[in-house]
Amino acid sequence: MRLHHLAVLGPDPAALAAFYAAMLGLPELRRAHDDSGVRAVWLDADGVILMFERGPRGQNGVIVFASRPGTAGEWRARLGPHHDGRSDYTLYGRDPDGNRFGVSSFPDPIGPEG
Repeated sequence: MRLHHLAVLGPDPAALAAFYAAMLGLPELRRAHDDSGVRAVWLDADGVILMFERGPRGQNGVIVFASRPGTAGEWRARLGPHHDGRSDYTLYGRDPDGNRFGVSSFPDPIGPEG
């Protein structure tokens, strides 16, 4: 299994992304906006996506691993009581210390619950 992405939260994701892009020479992959401005900026770290997303300073981000498309049901079963949410592409859980992790099928949607 390979690492898919790391998400870092902060009040100004564009500034965070600019810092890491300049410091490490990472190219920008994607930028998302909402009514409040820049919501997220994704940088490419040699195939691993660094996601800088709007959120409270000092709050935990998430580590996400890549899975094969079509395996969402298997991952729901494996996560069991640790499962605590989903997006269109990722199932989320928490480790014993409360850190959030995920298993992503991006760019293929994970499909319906079940």
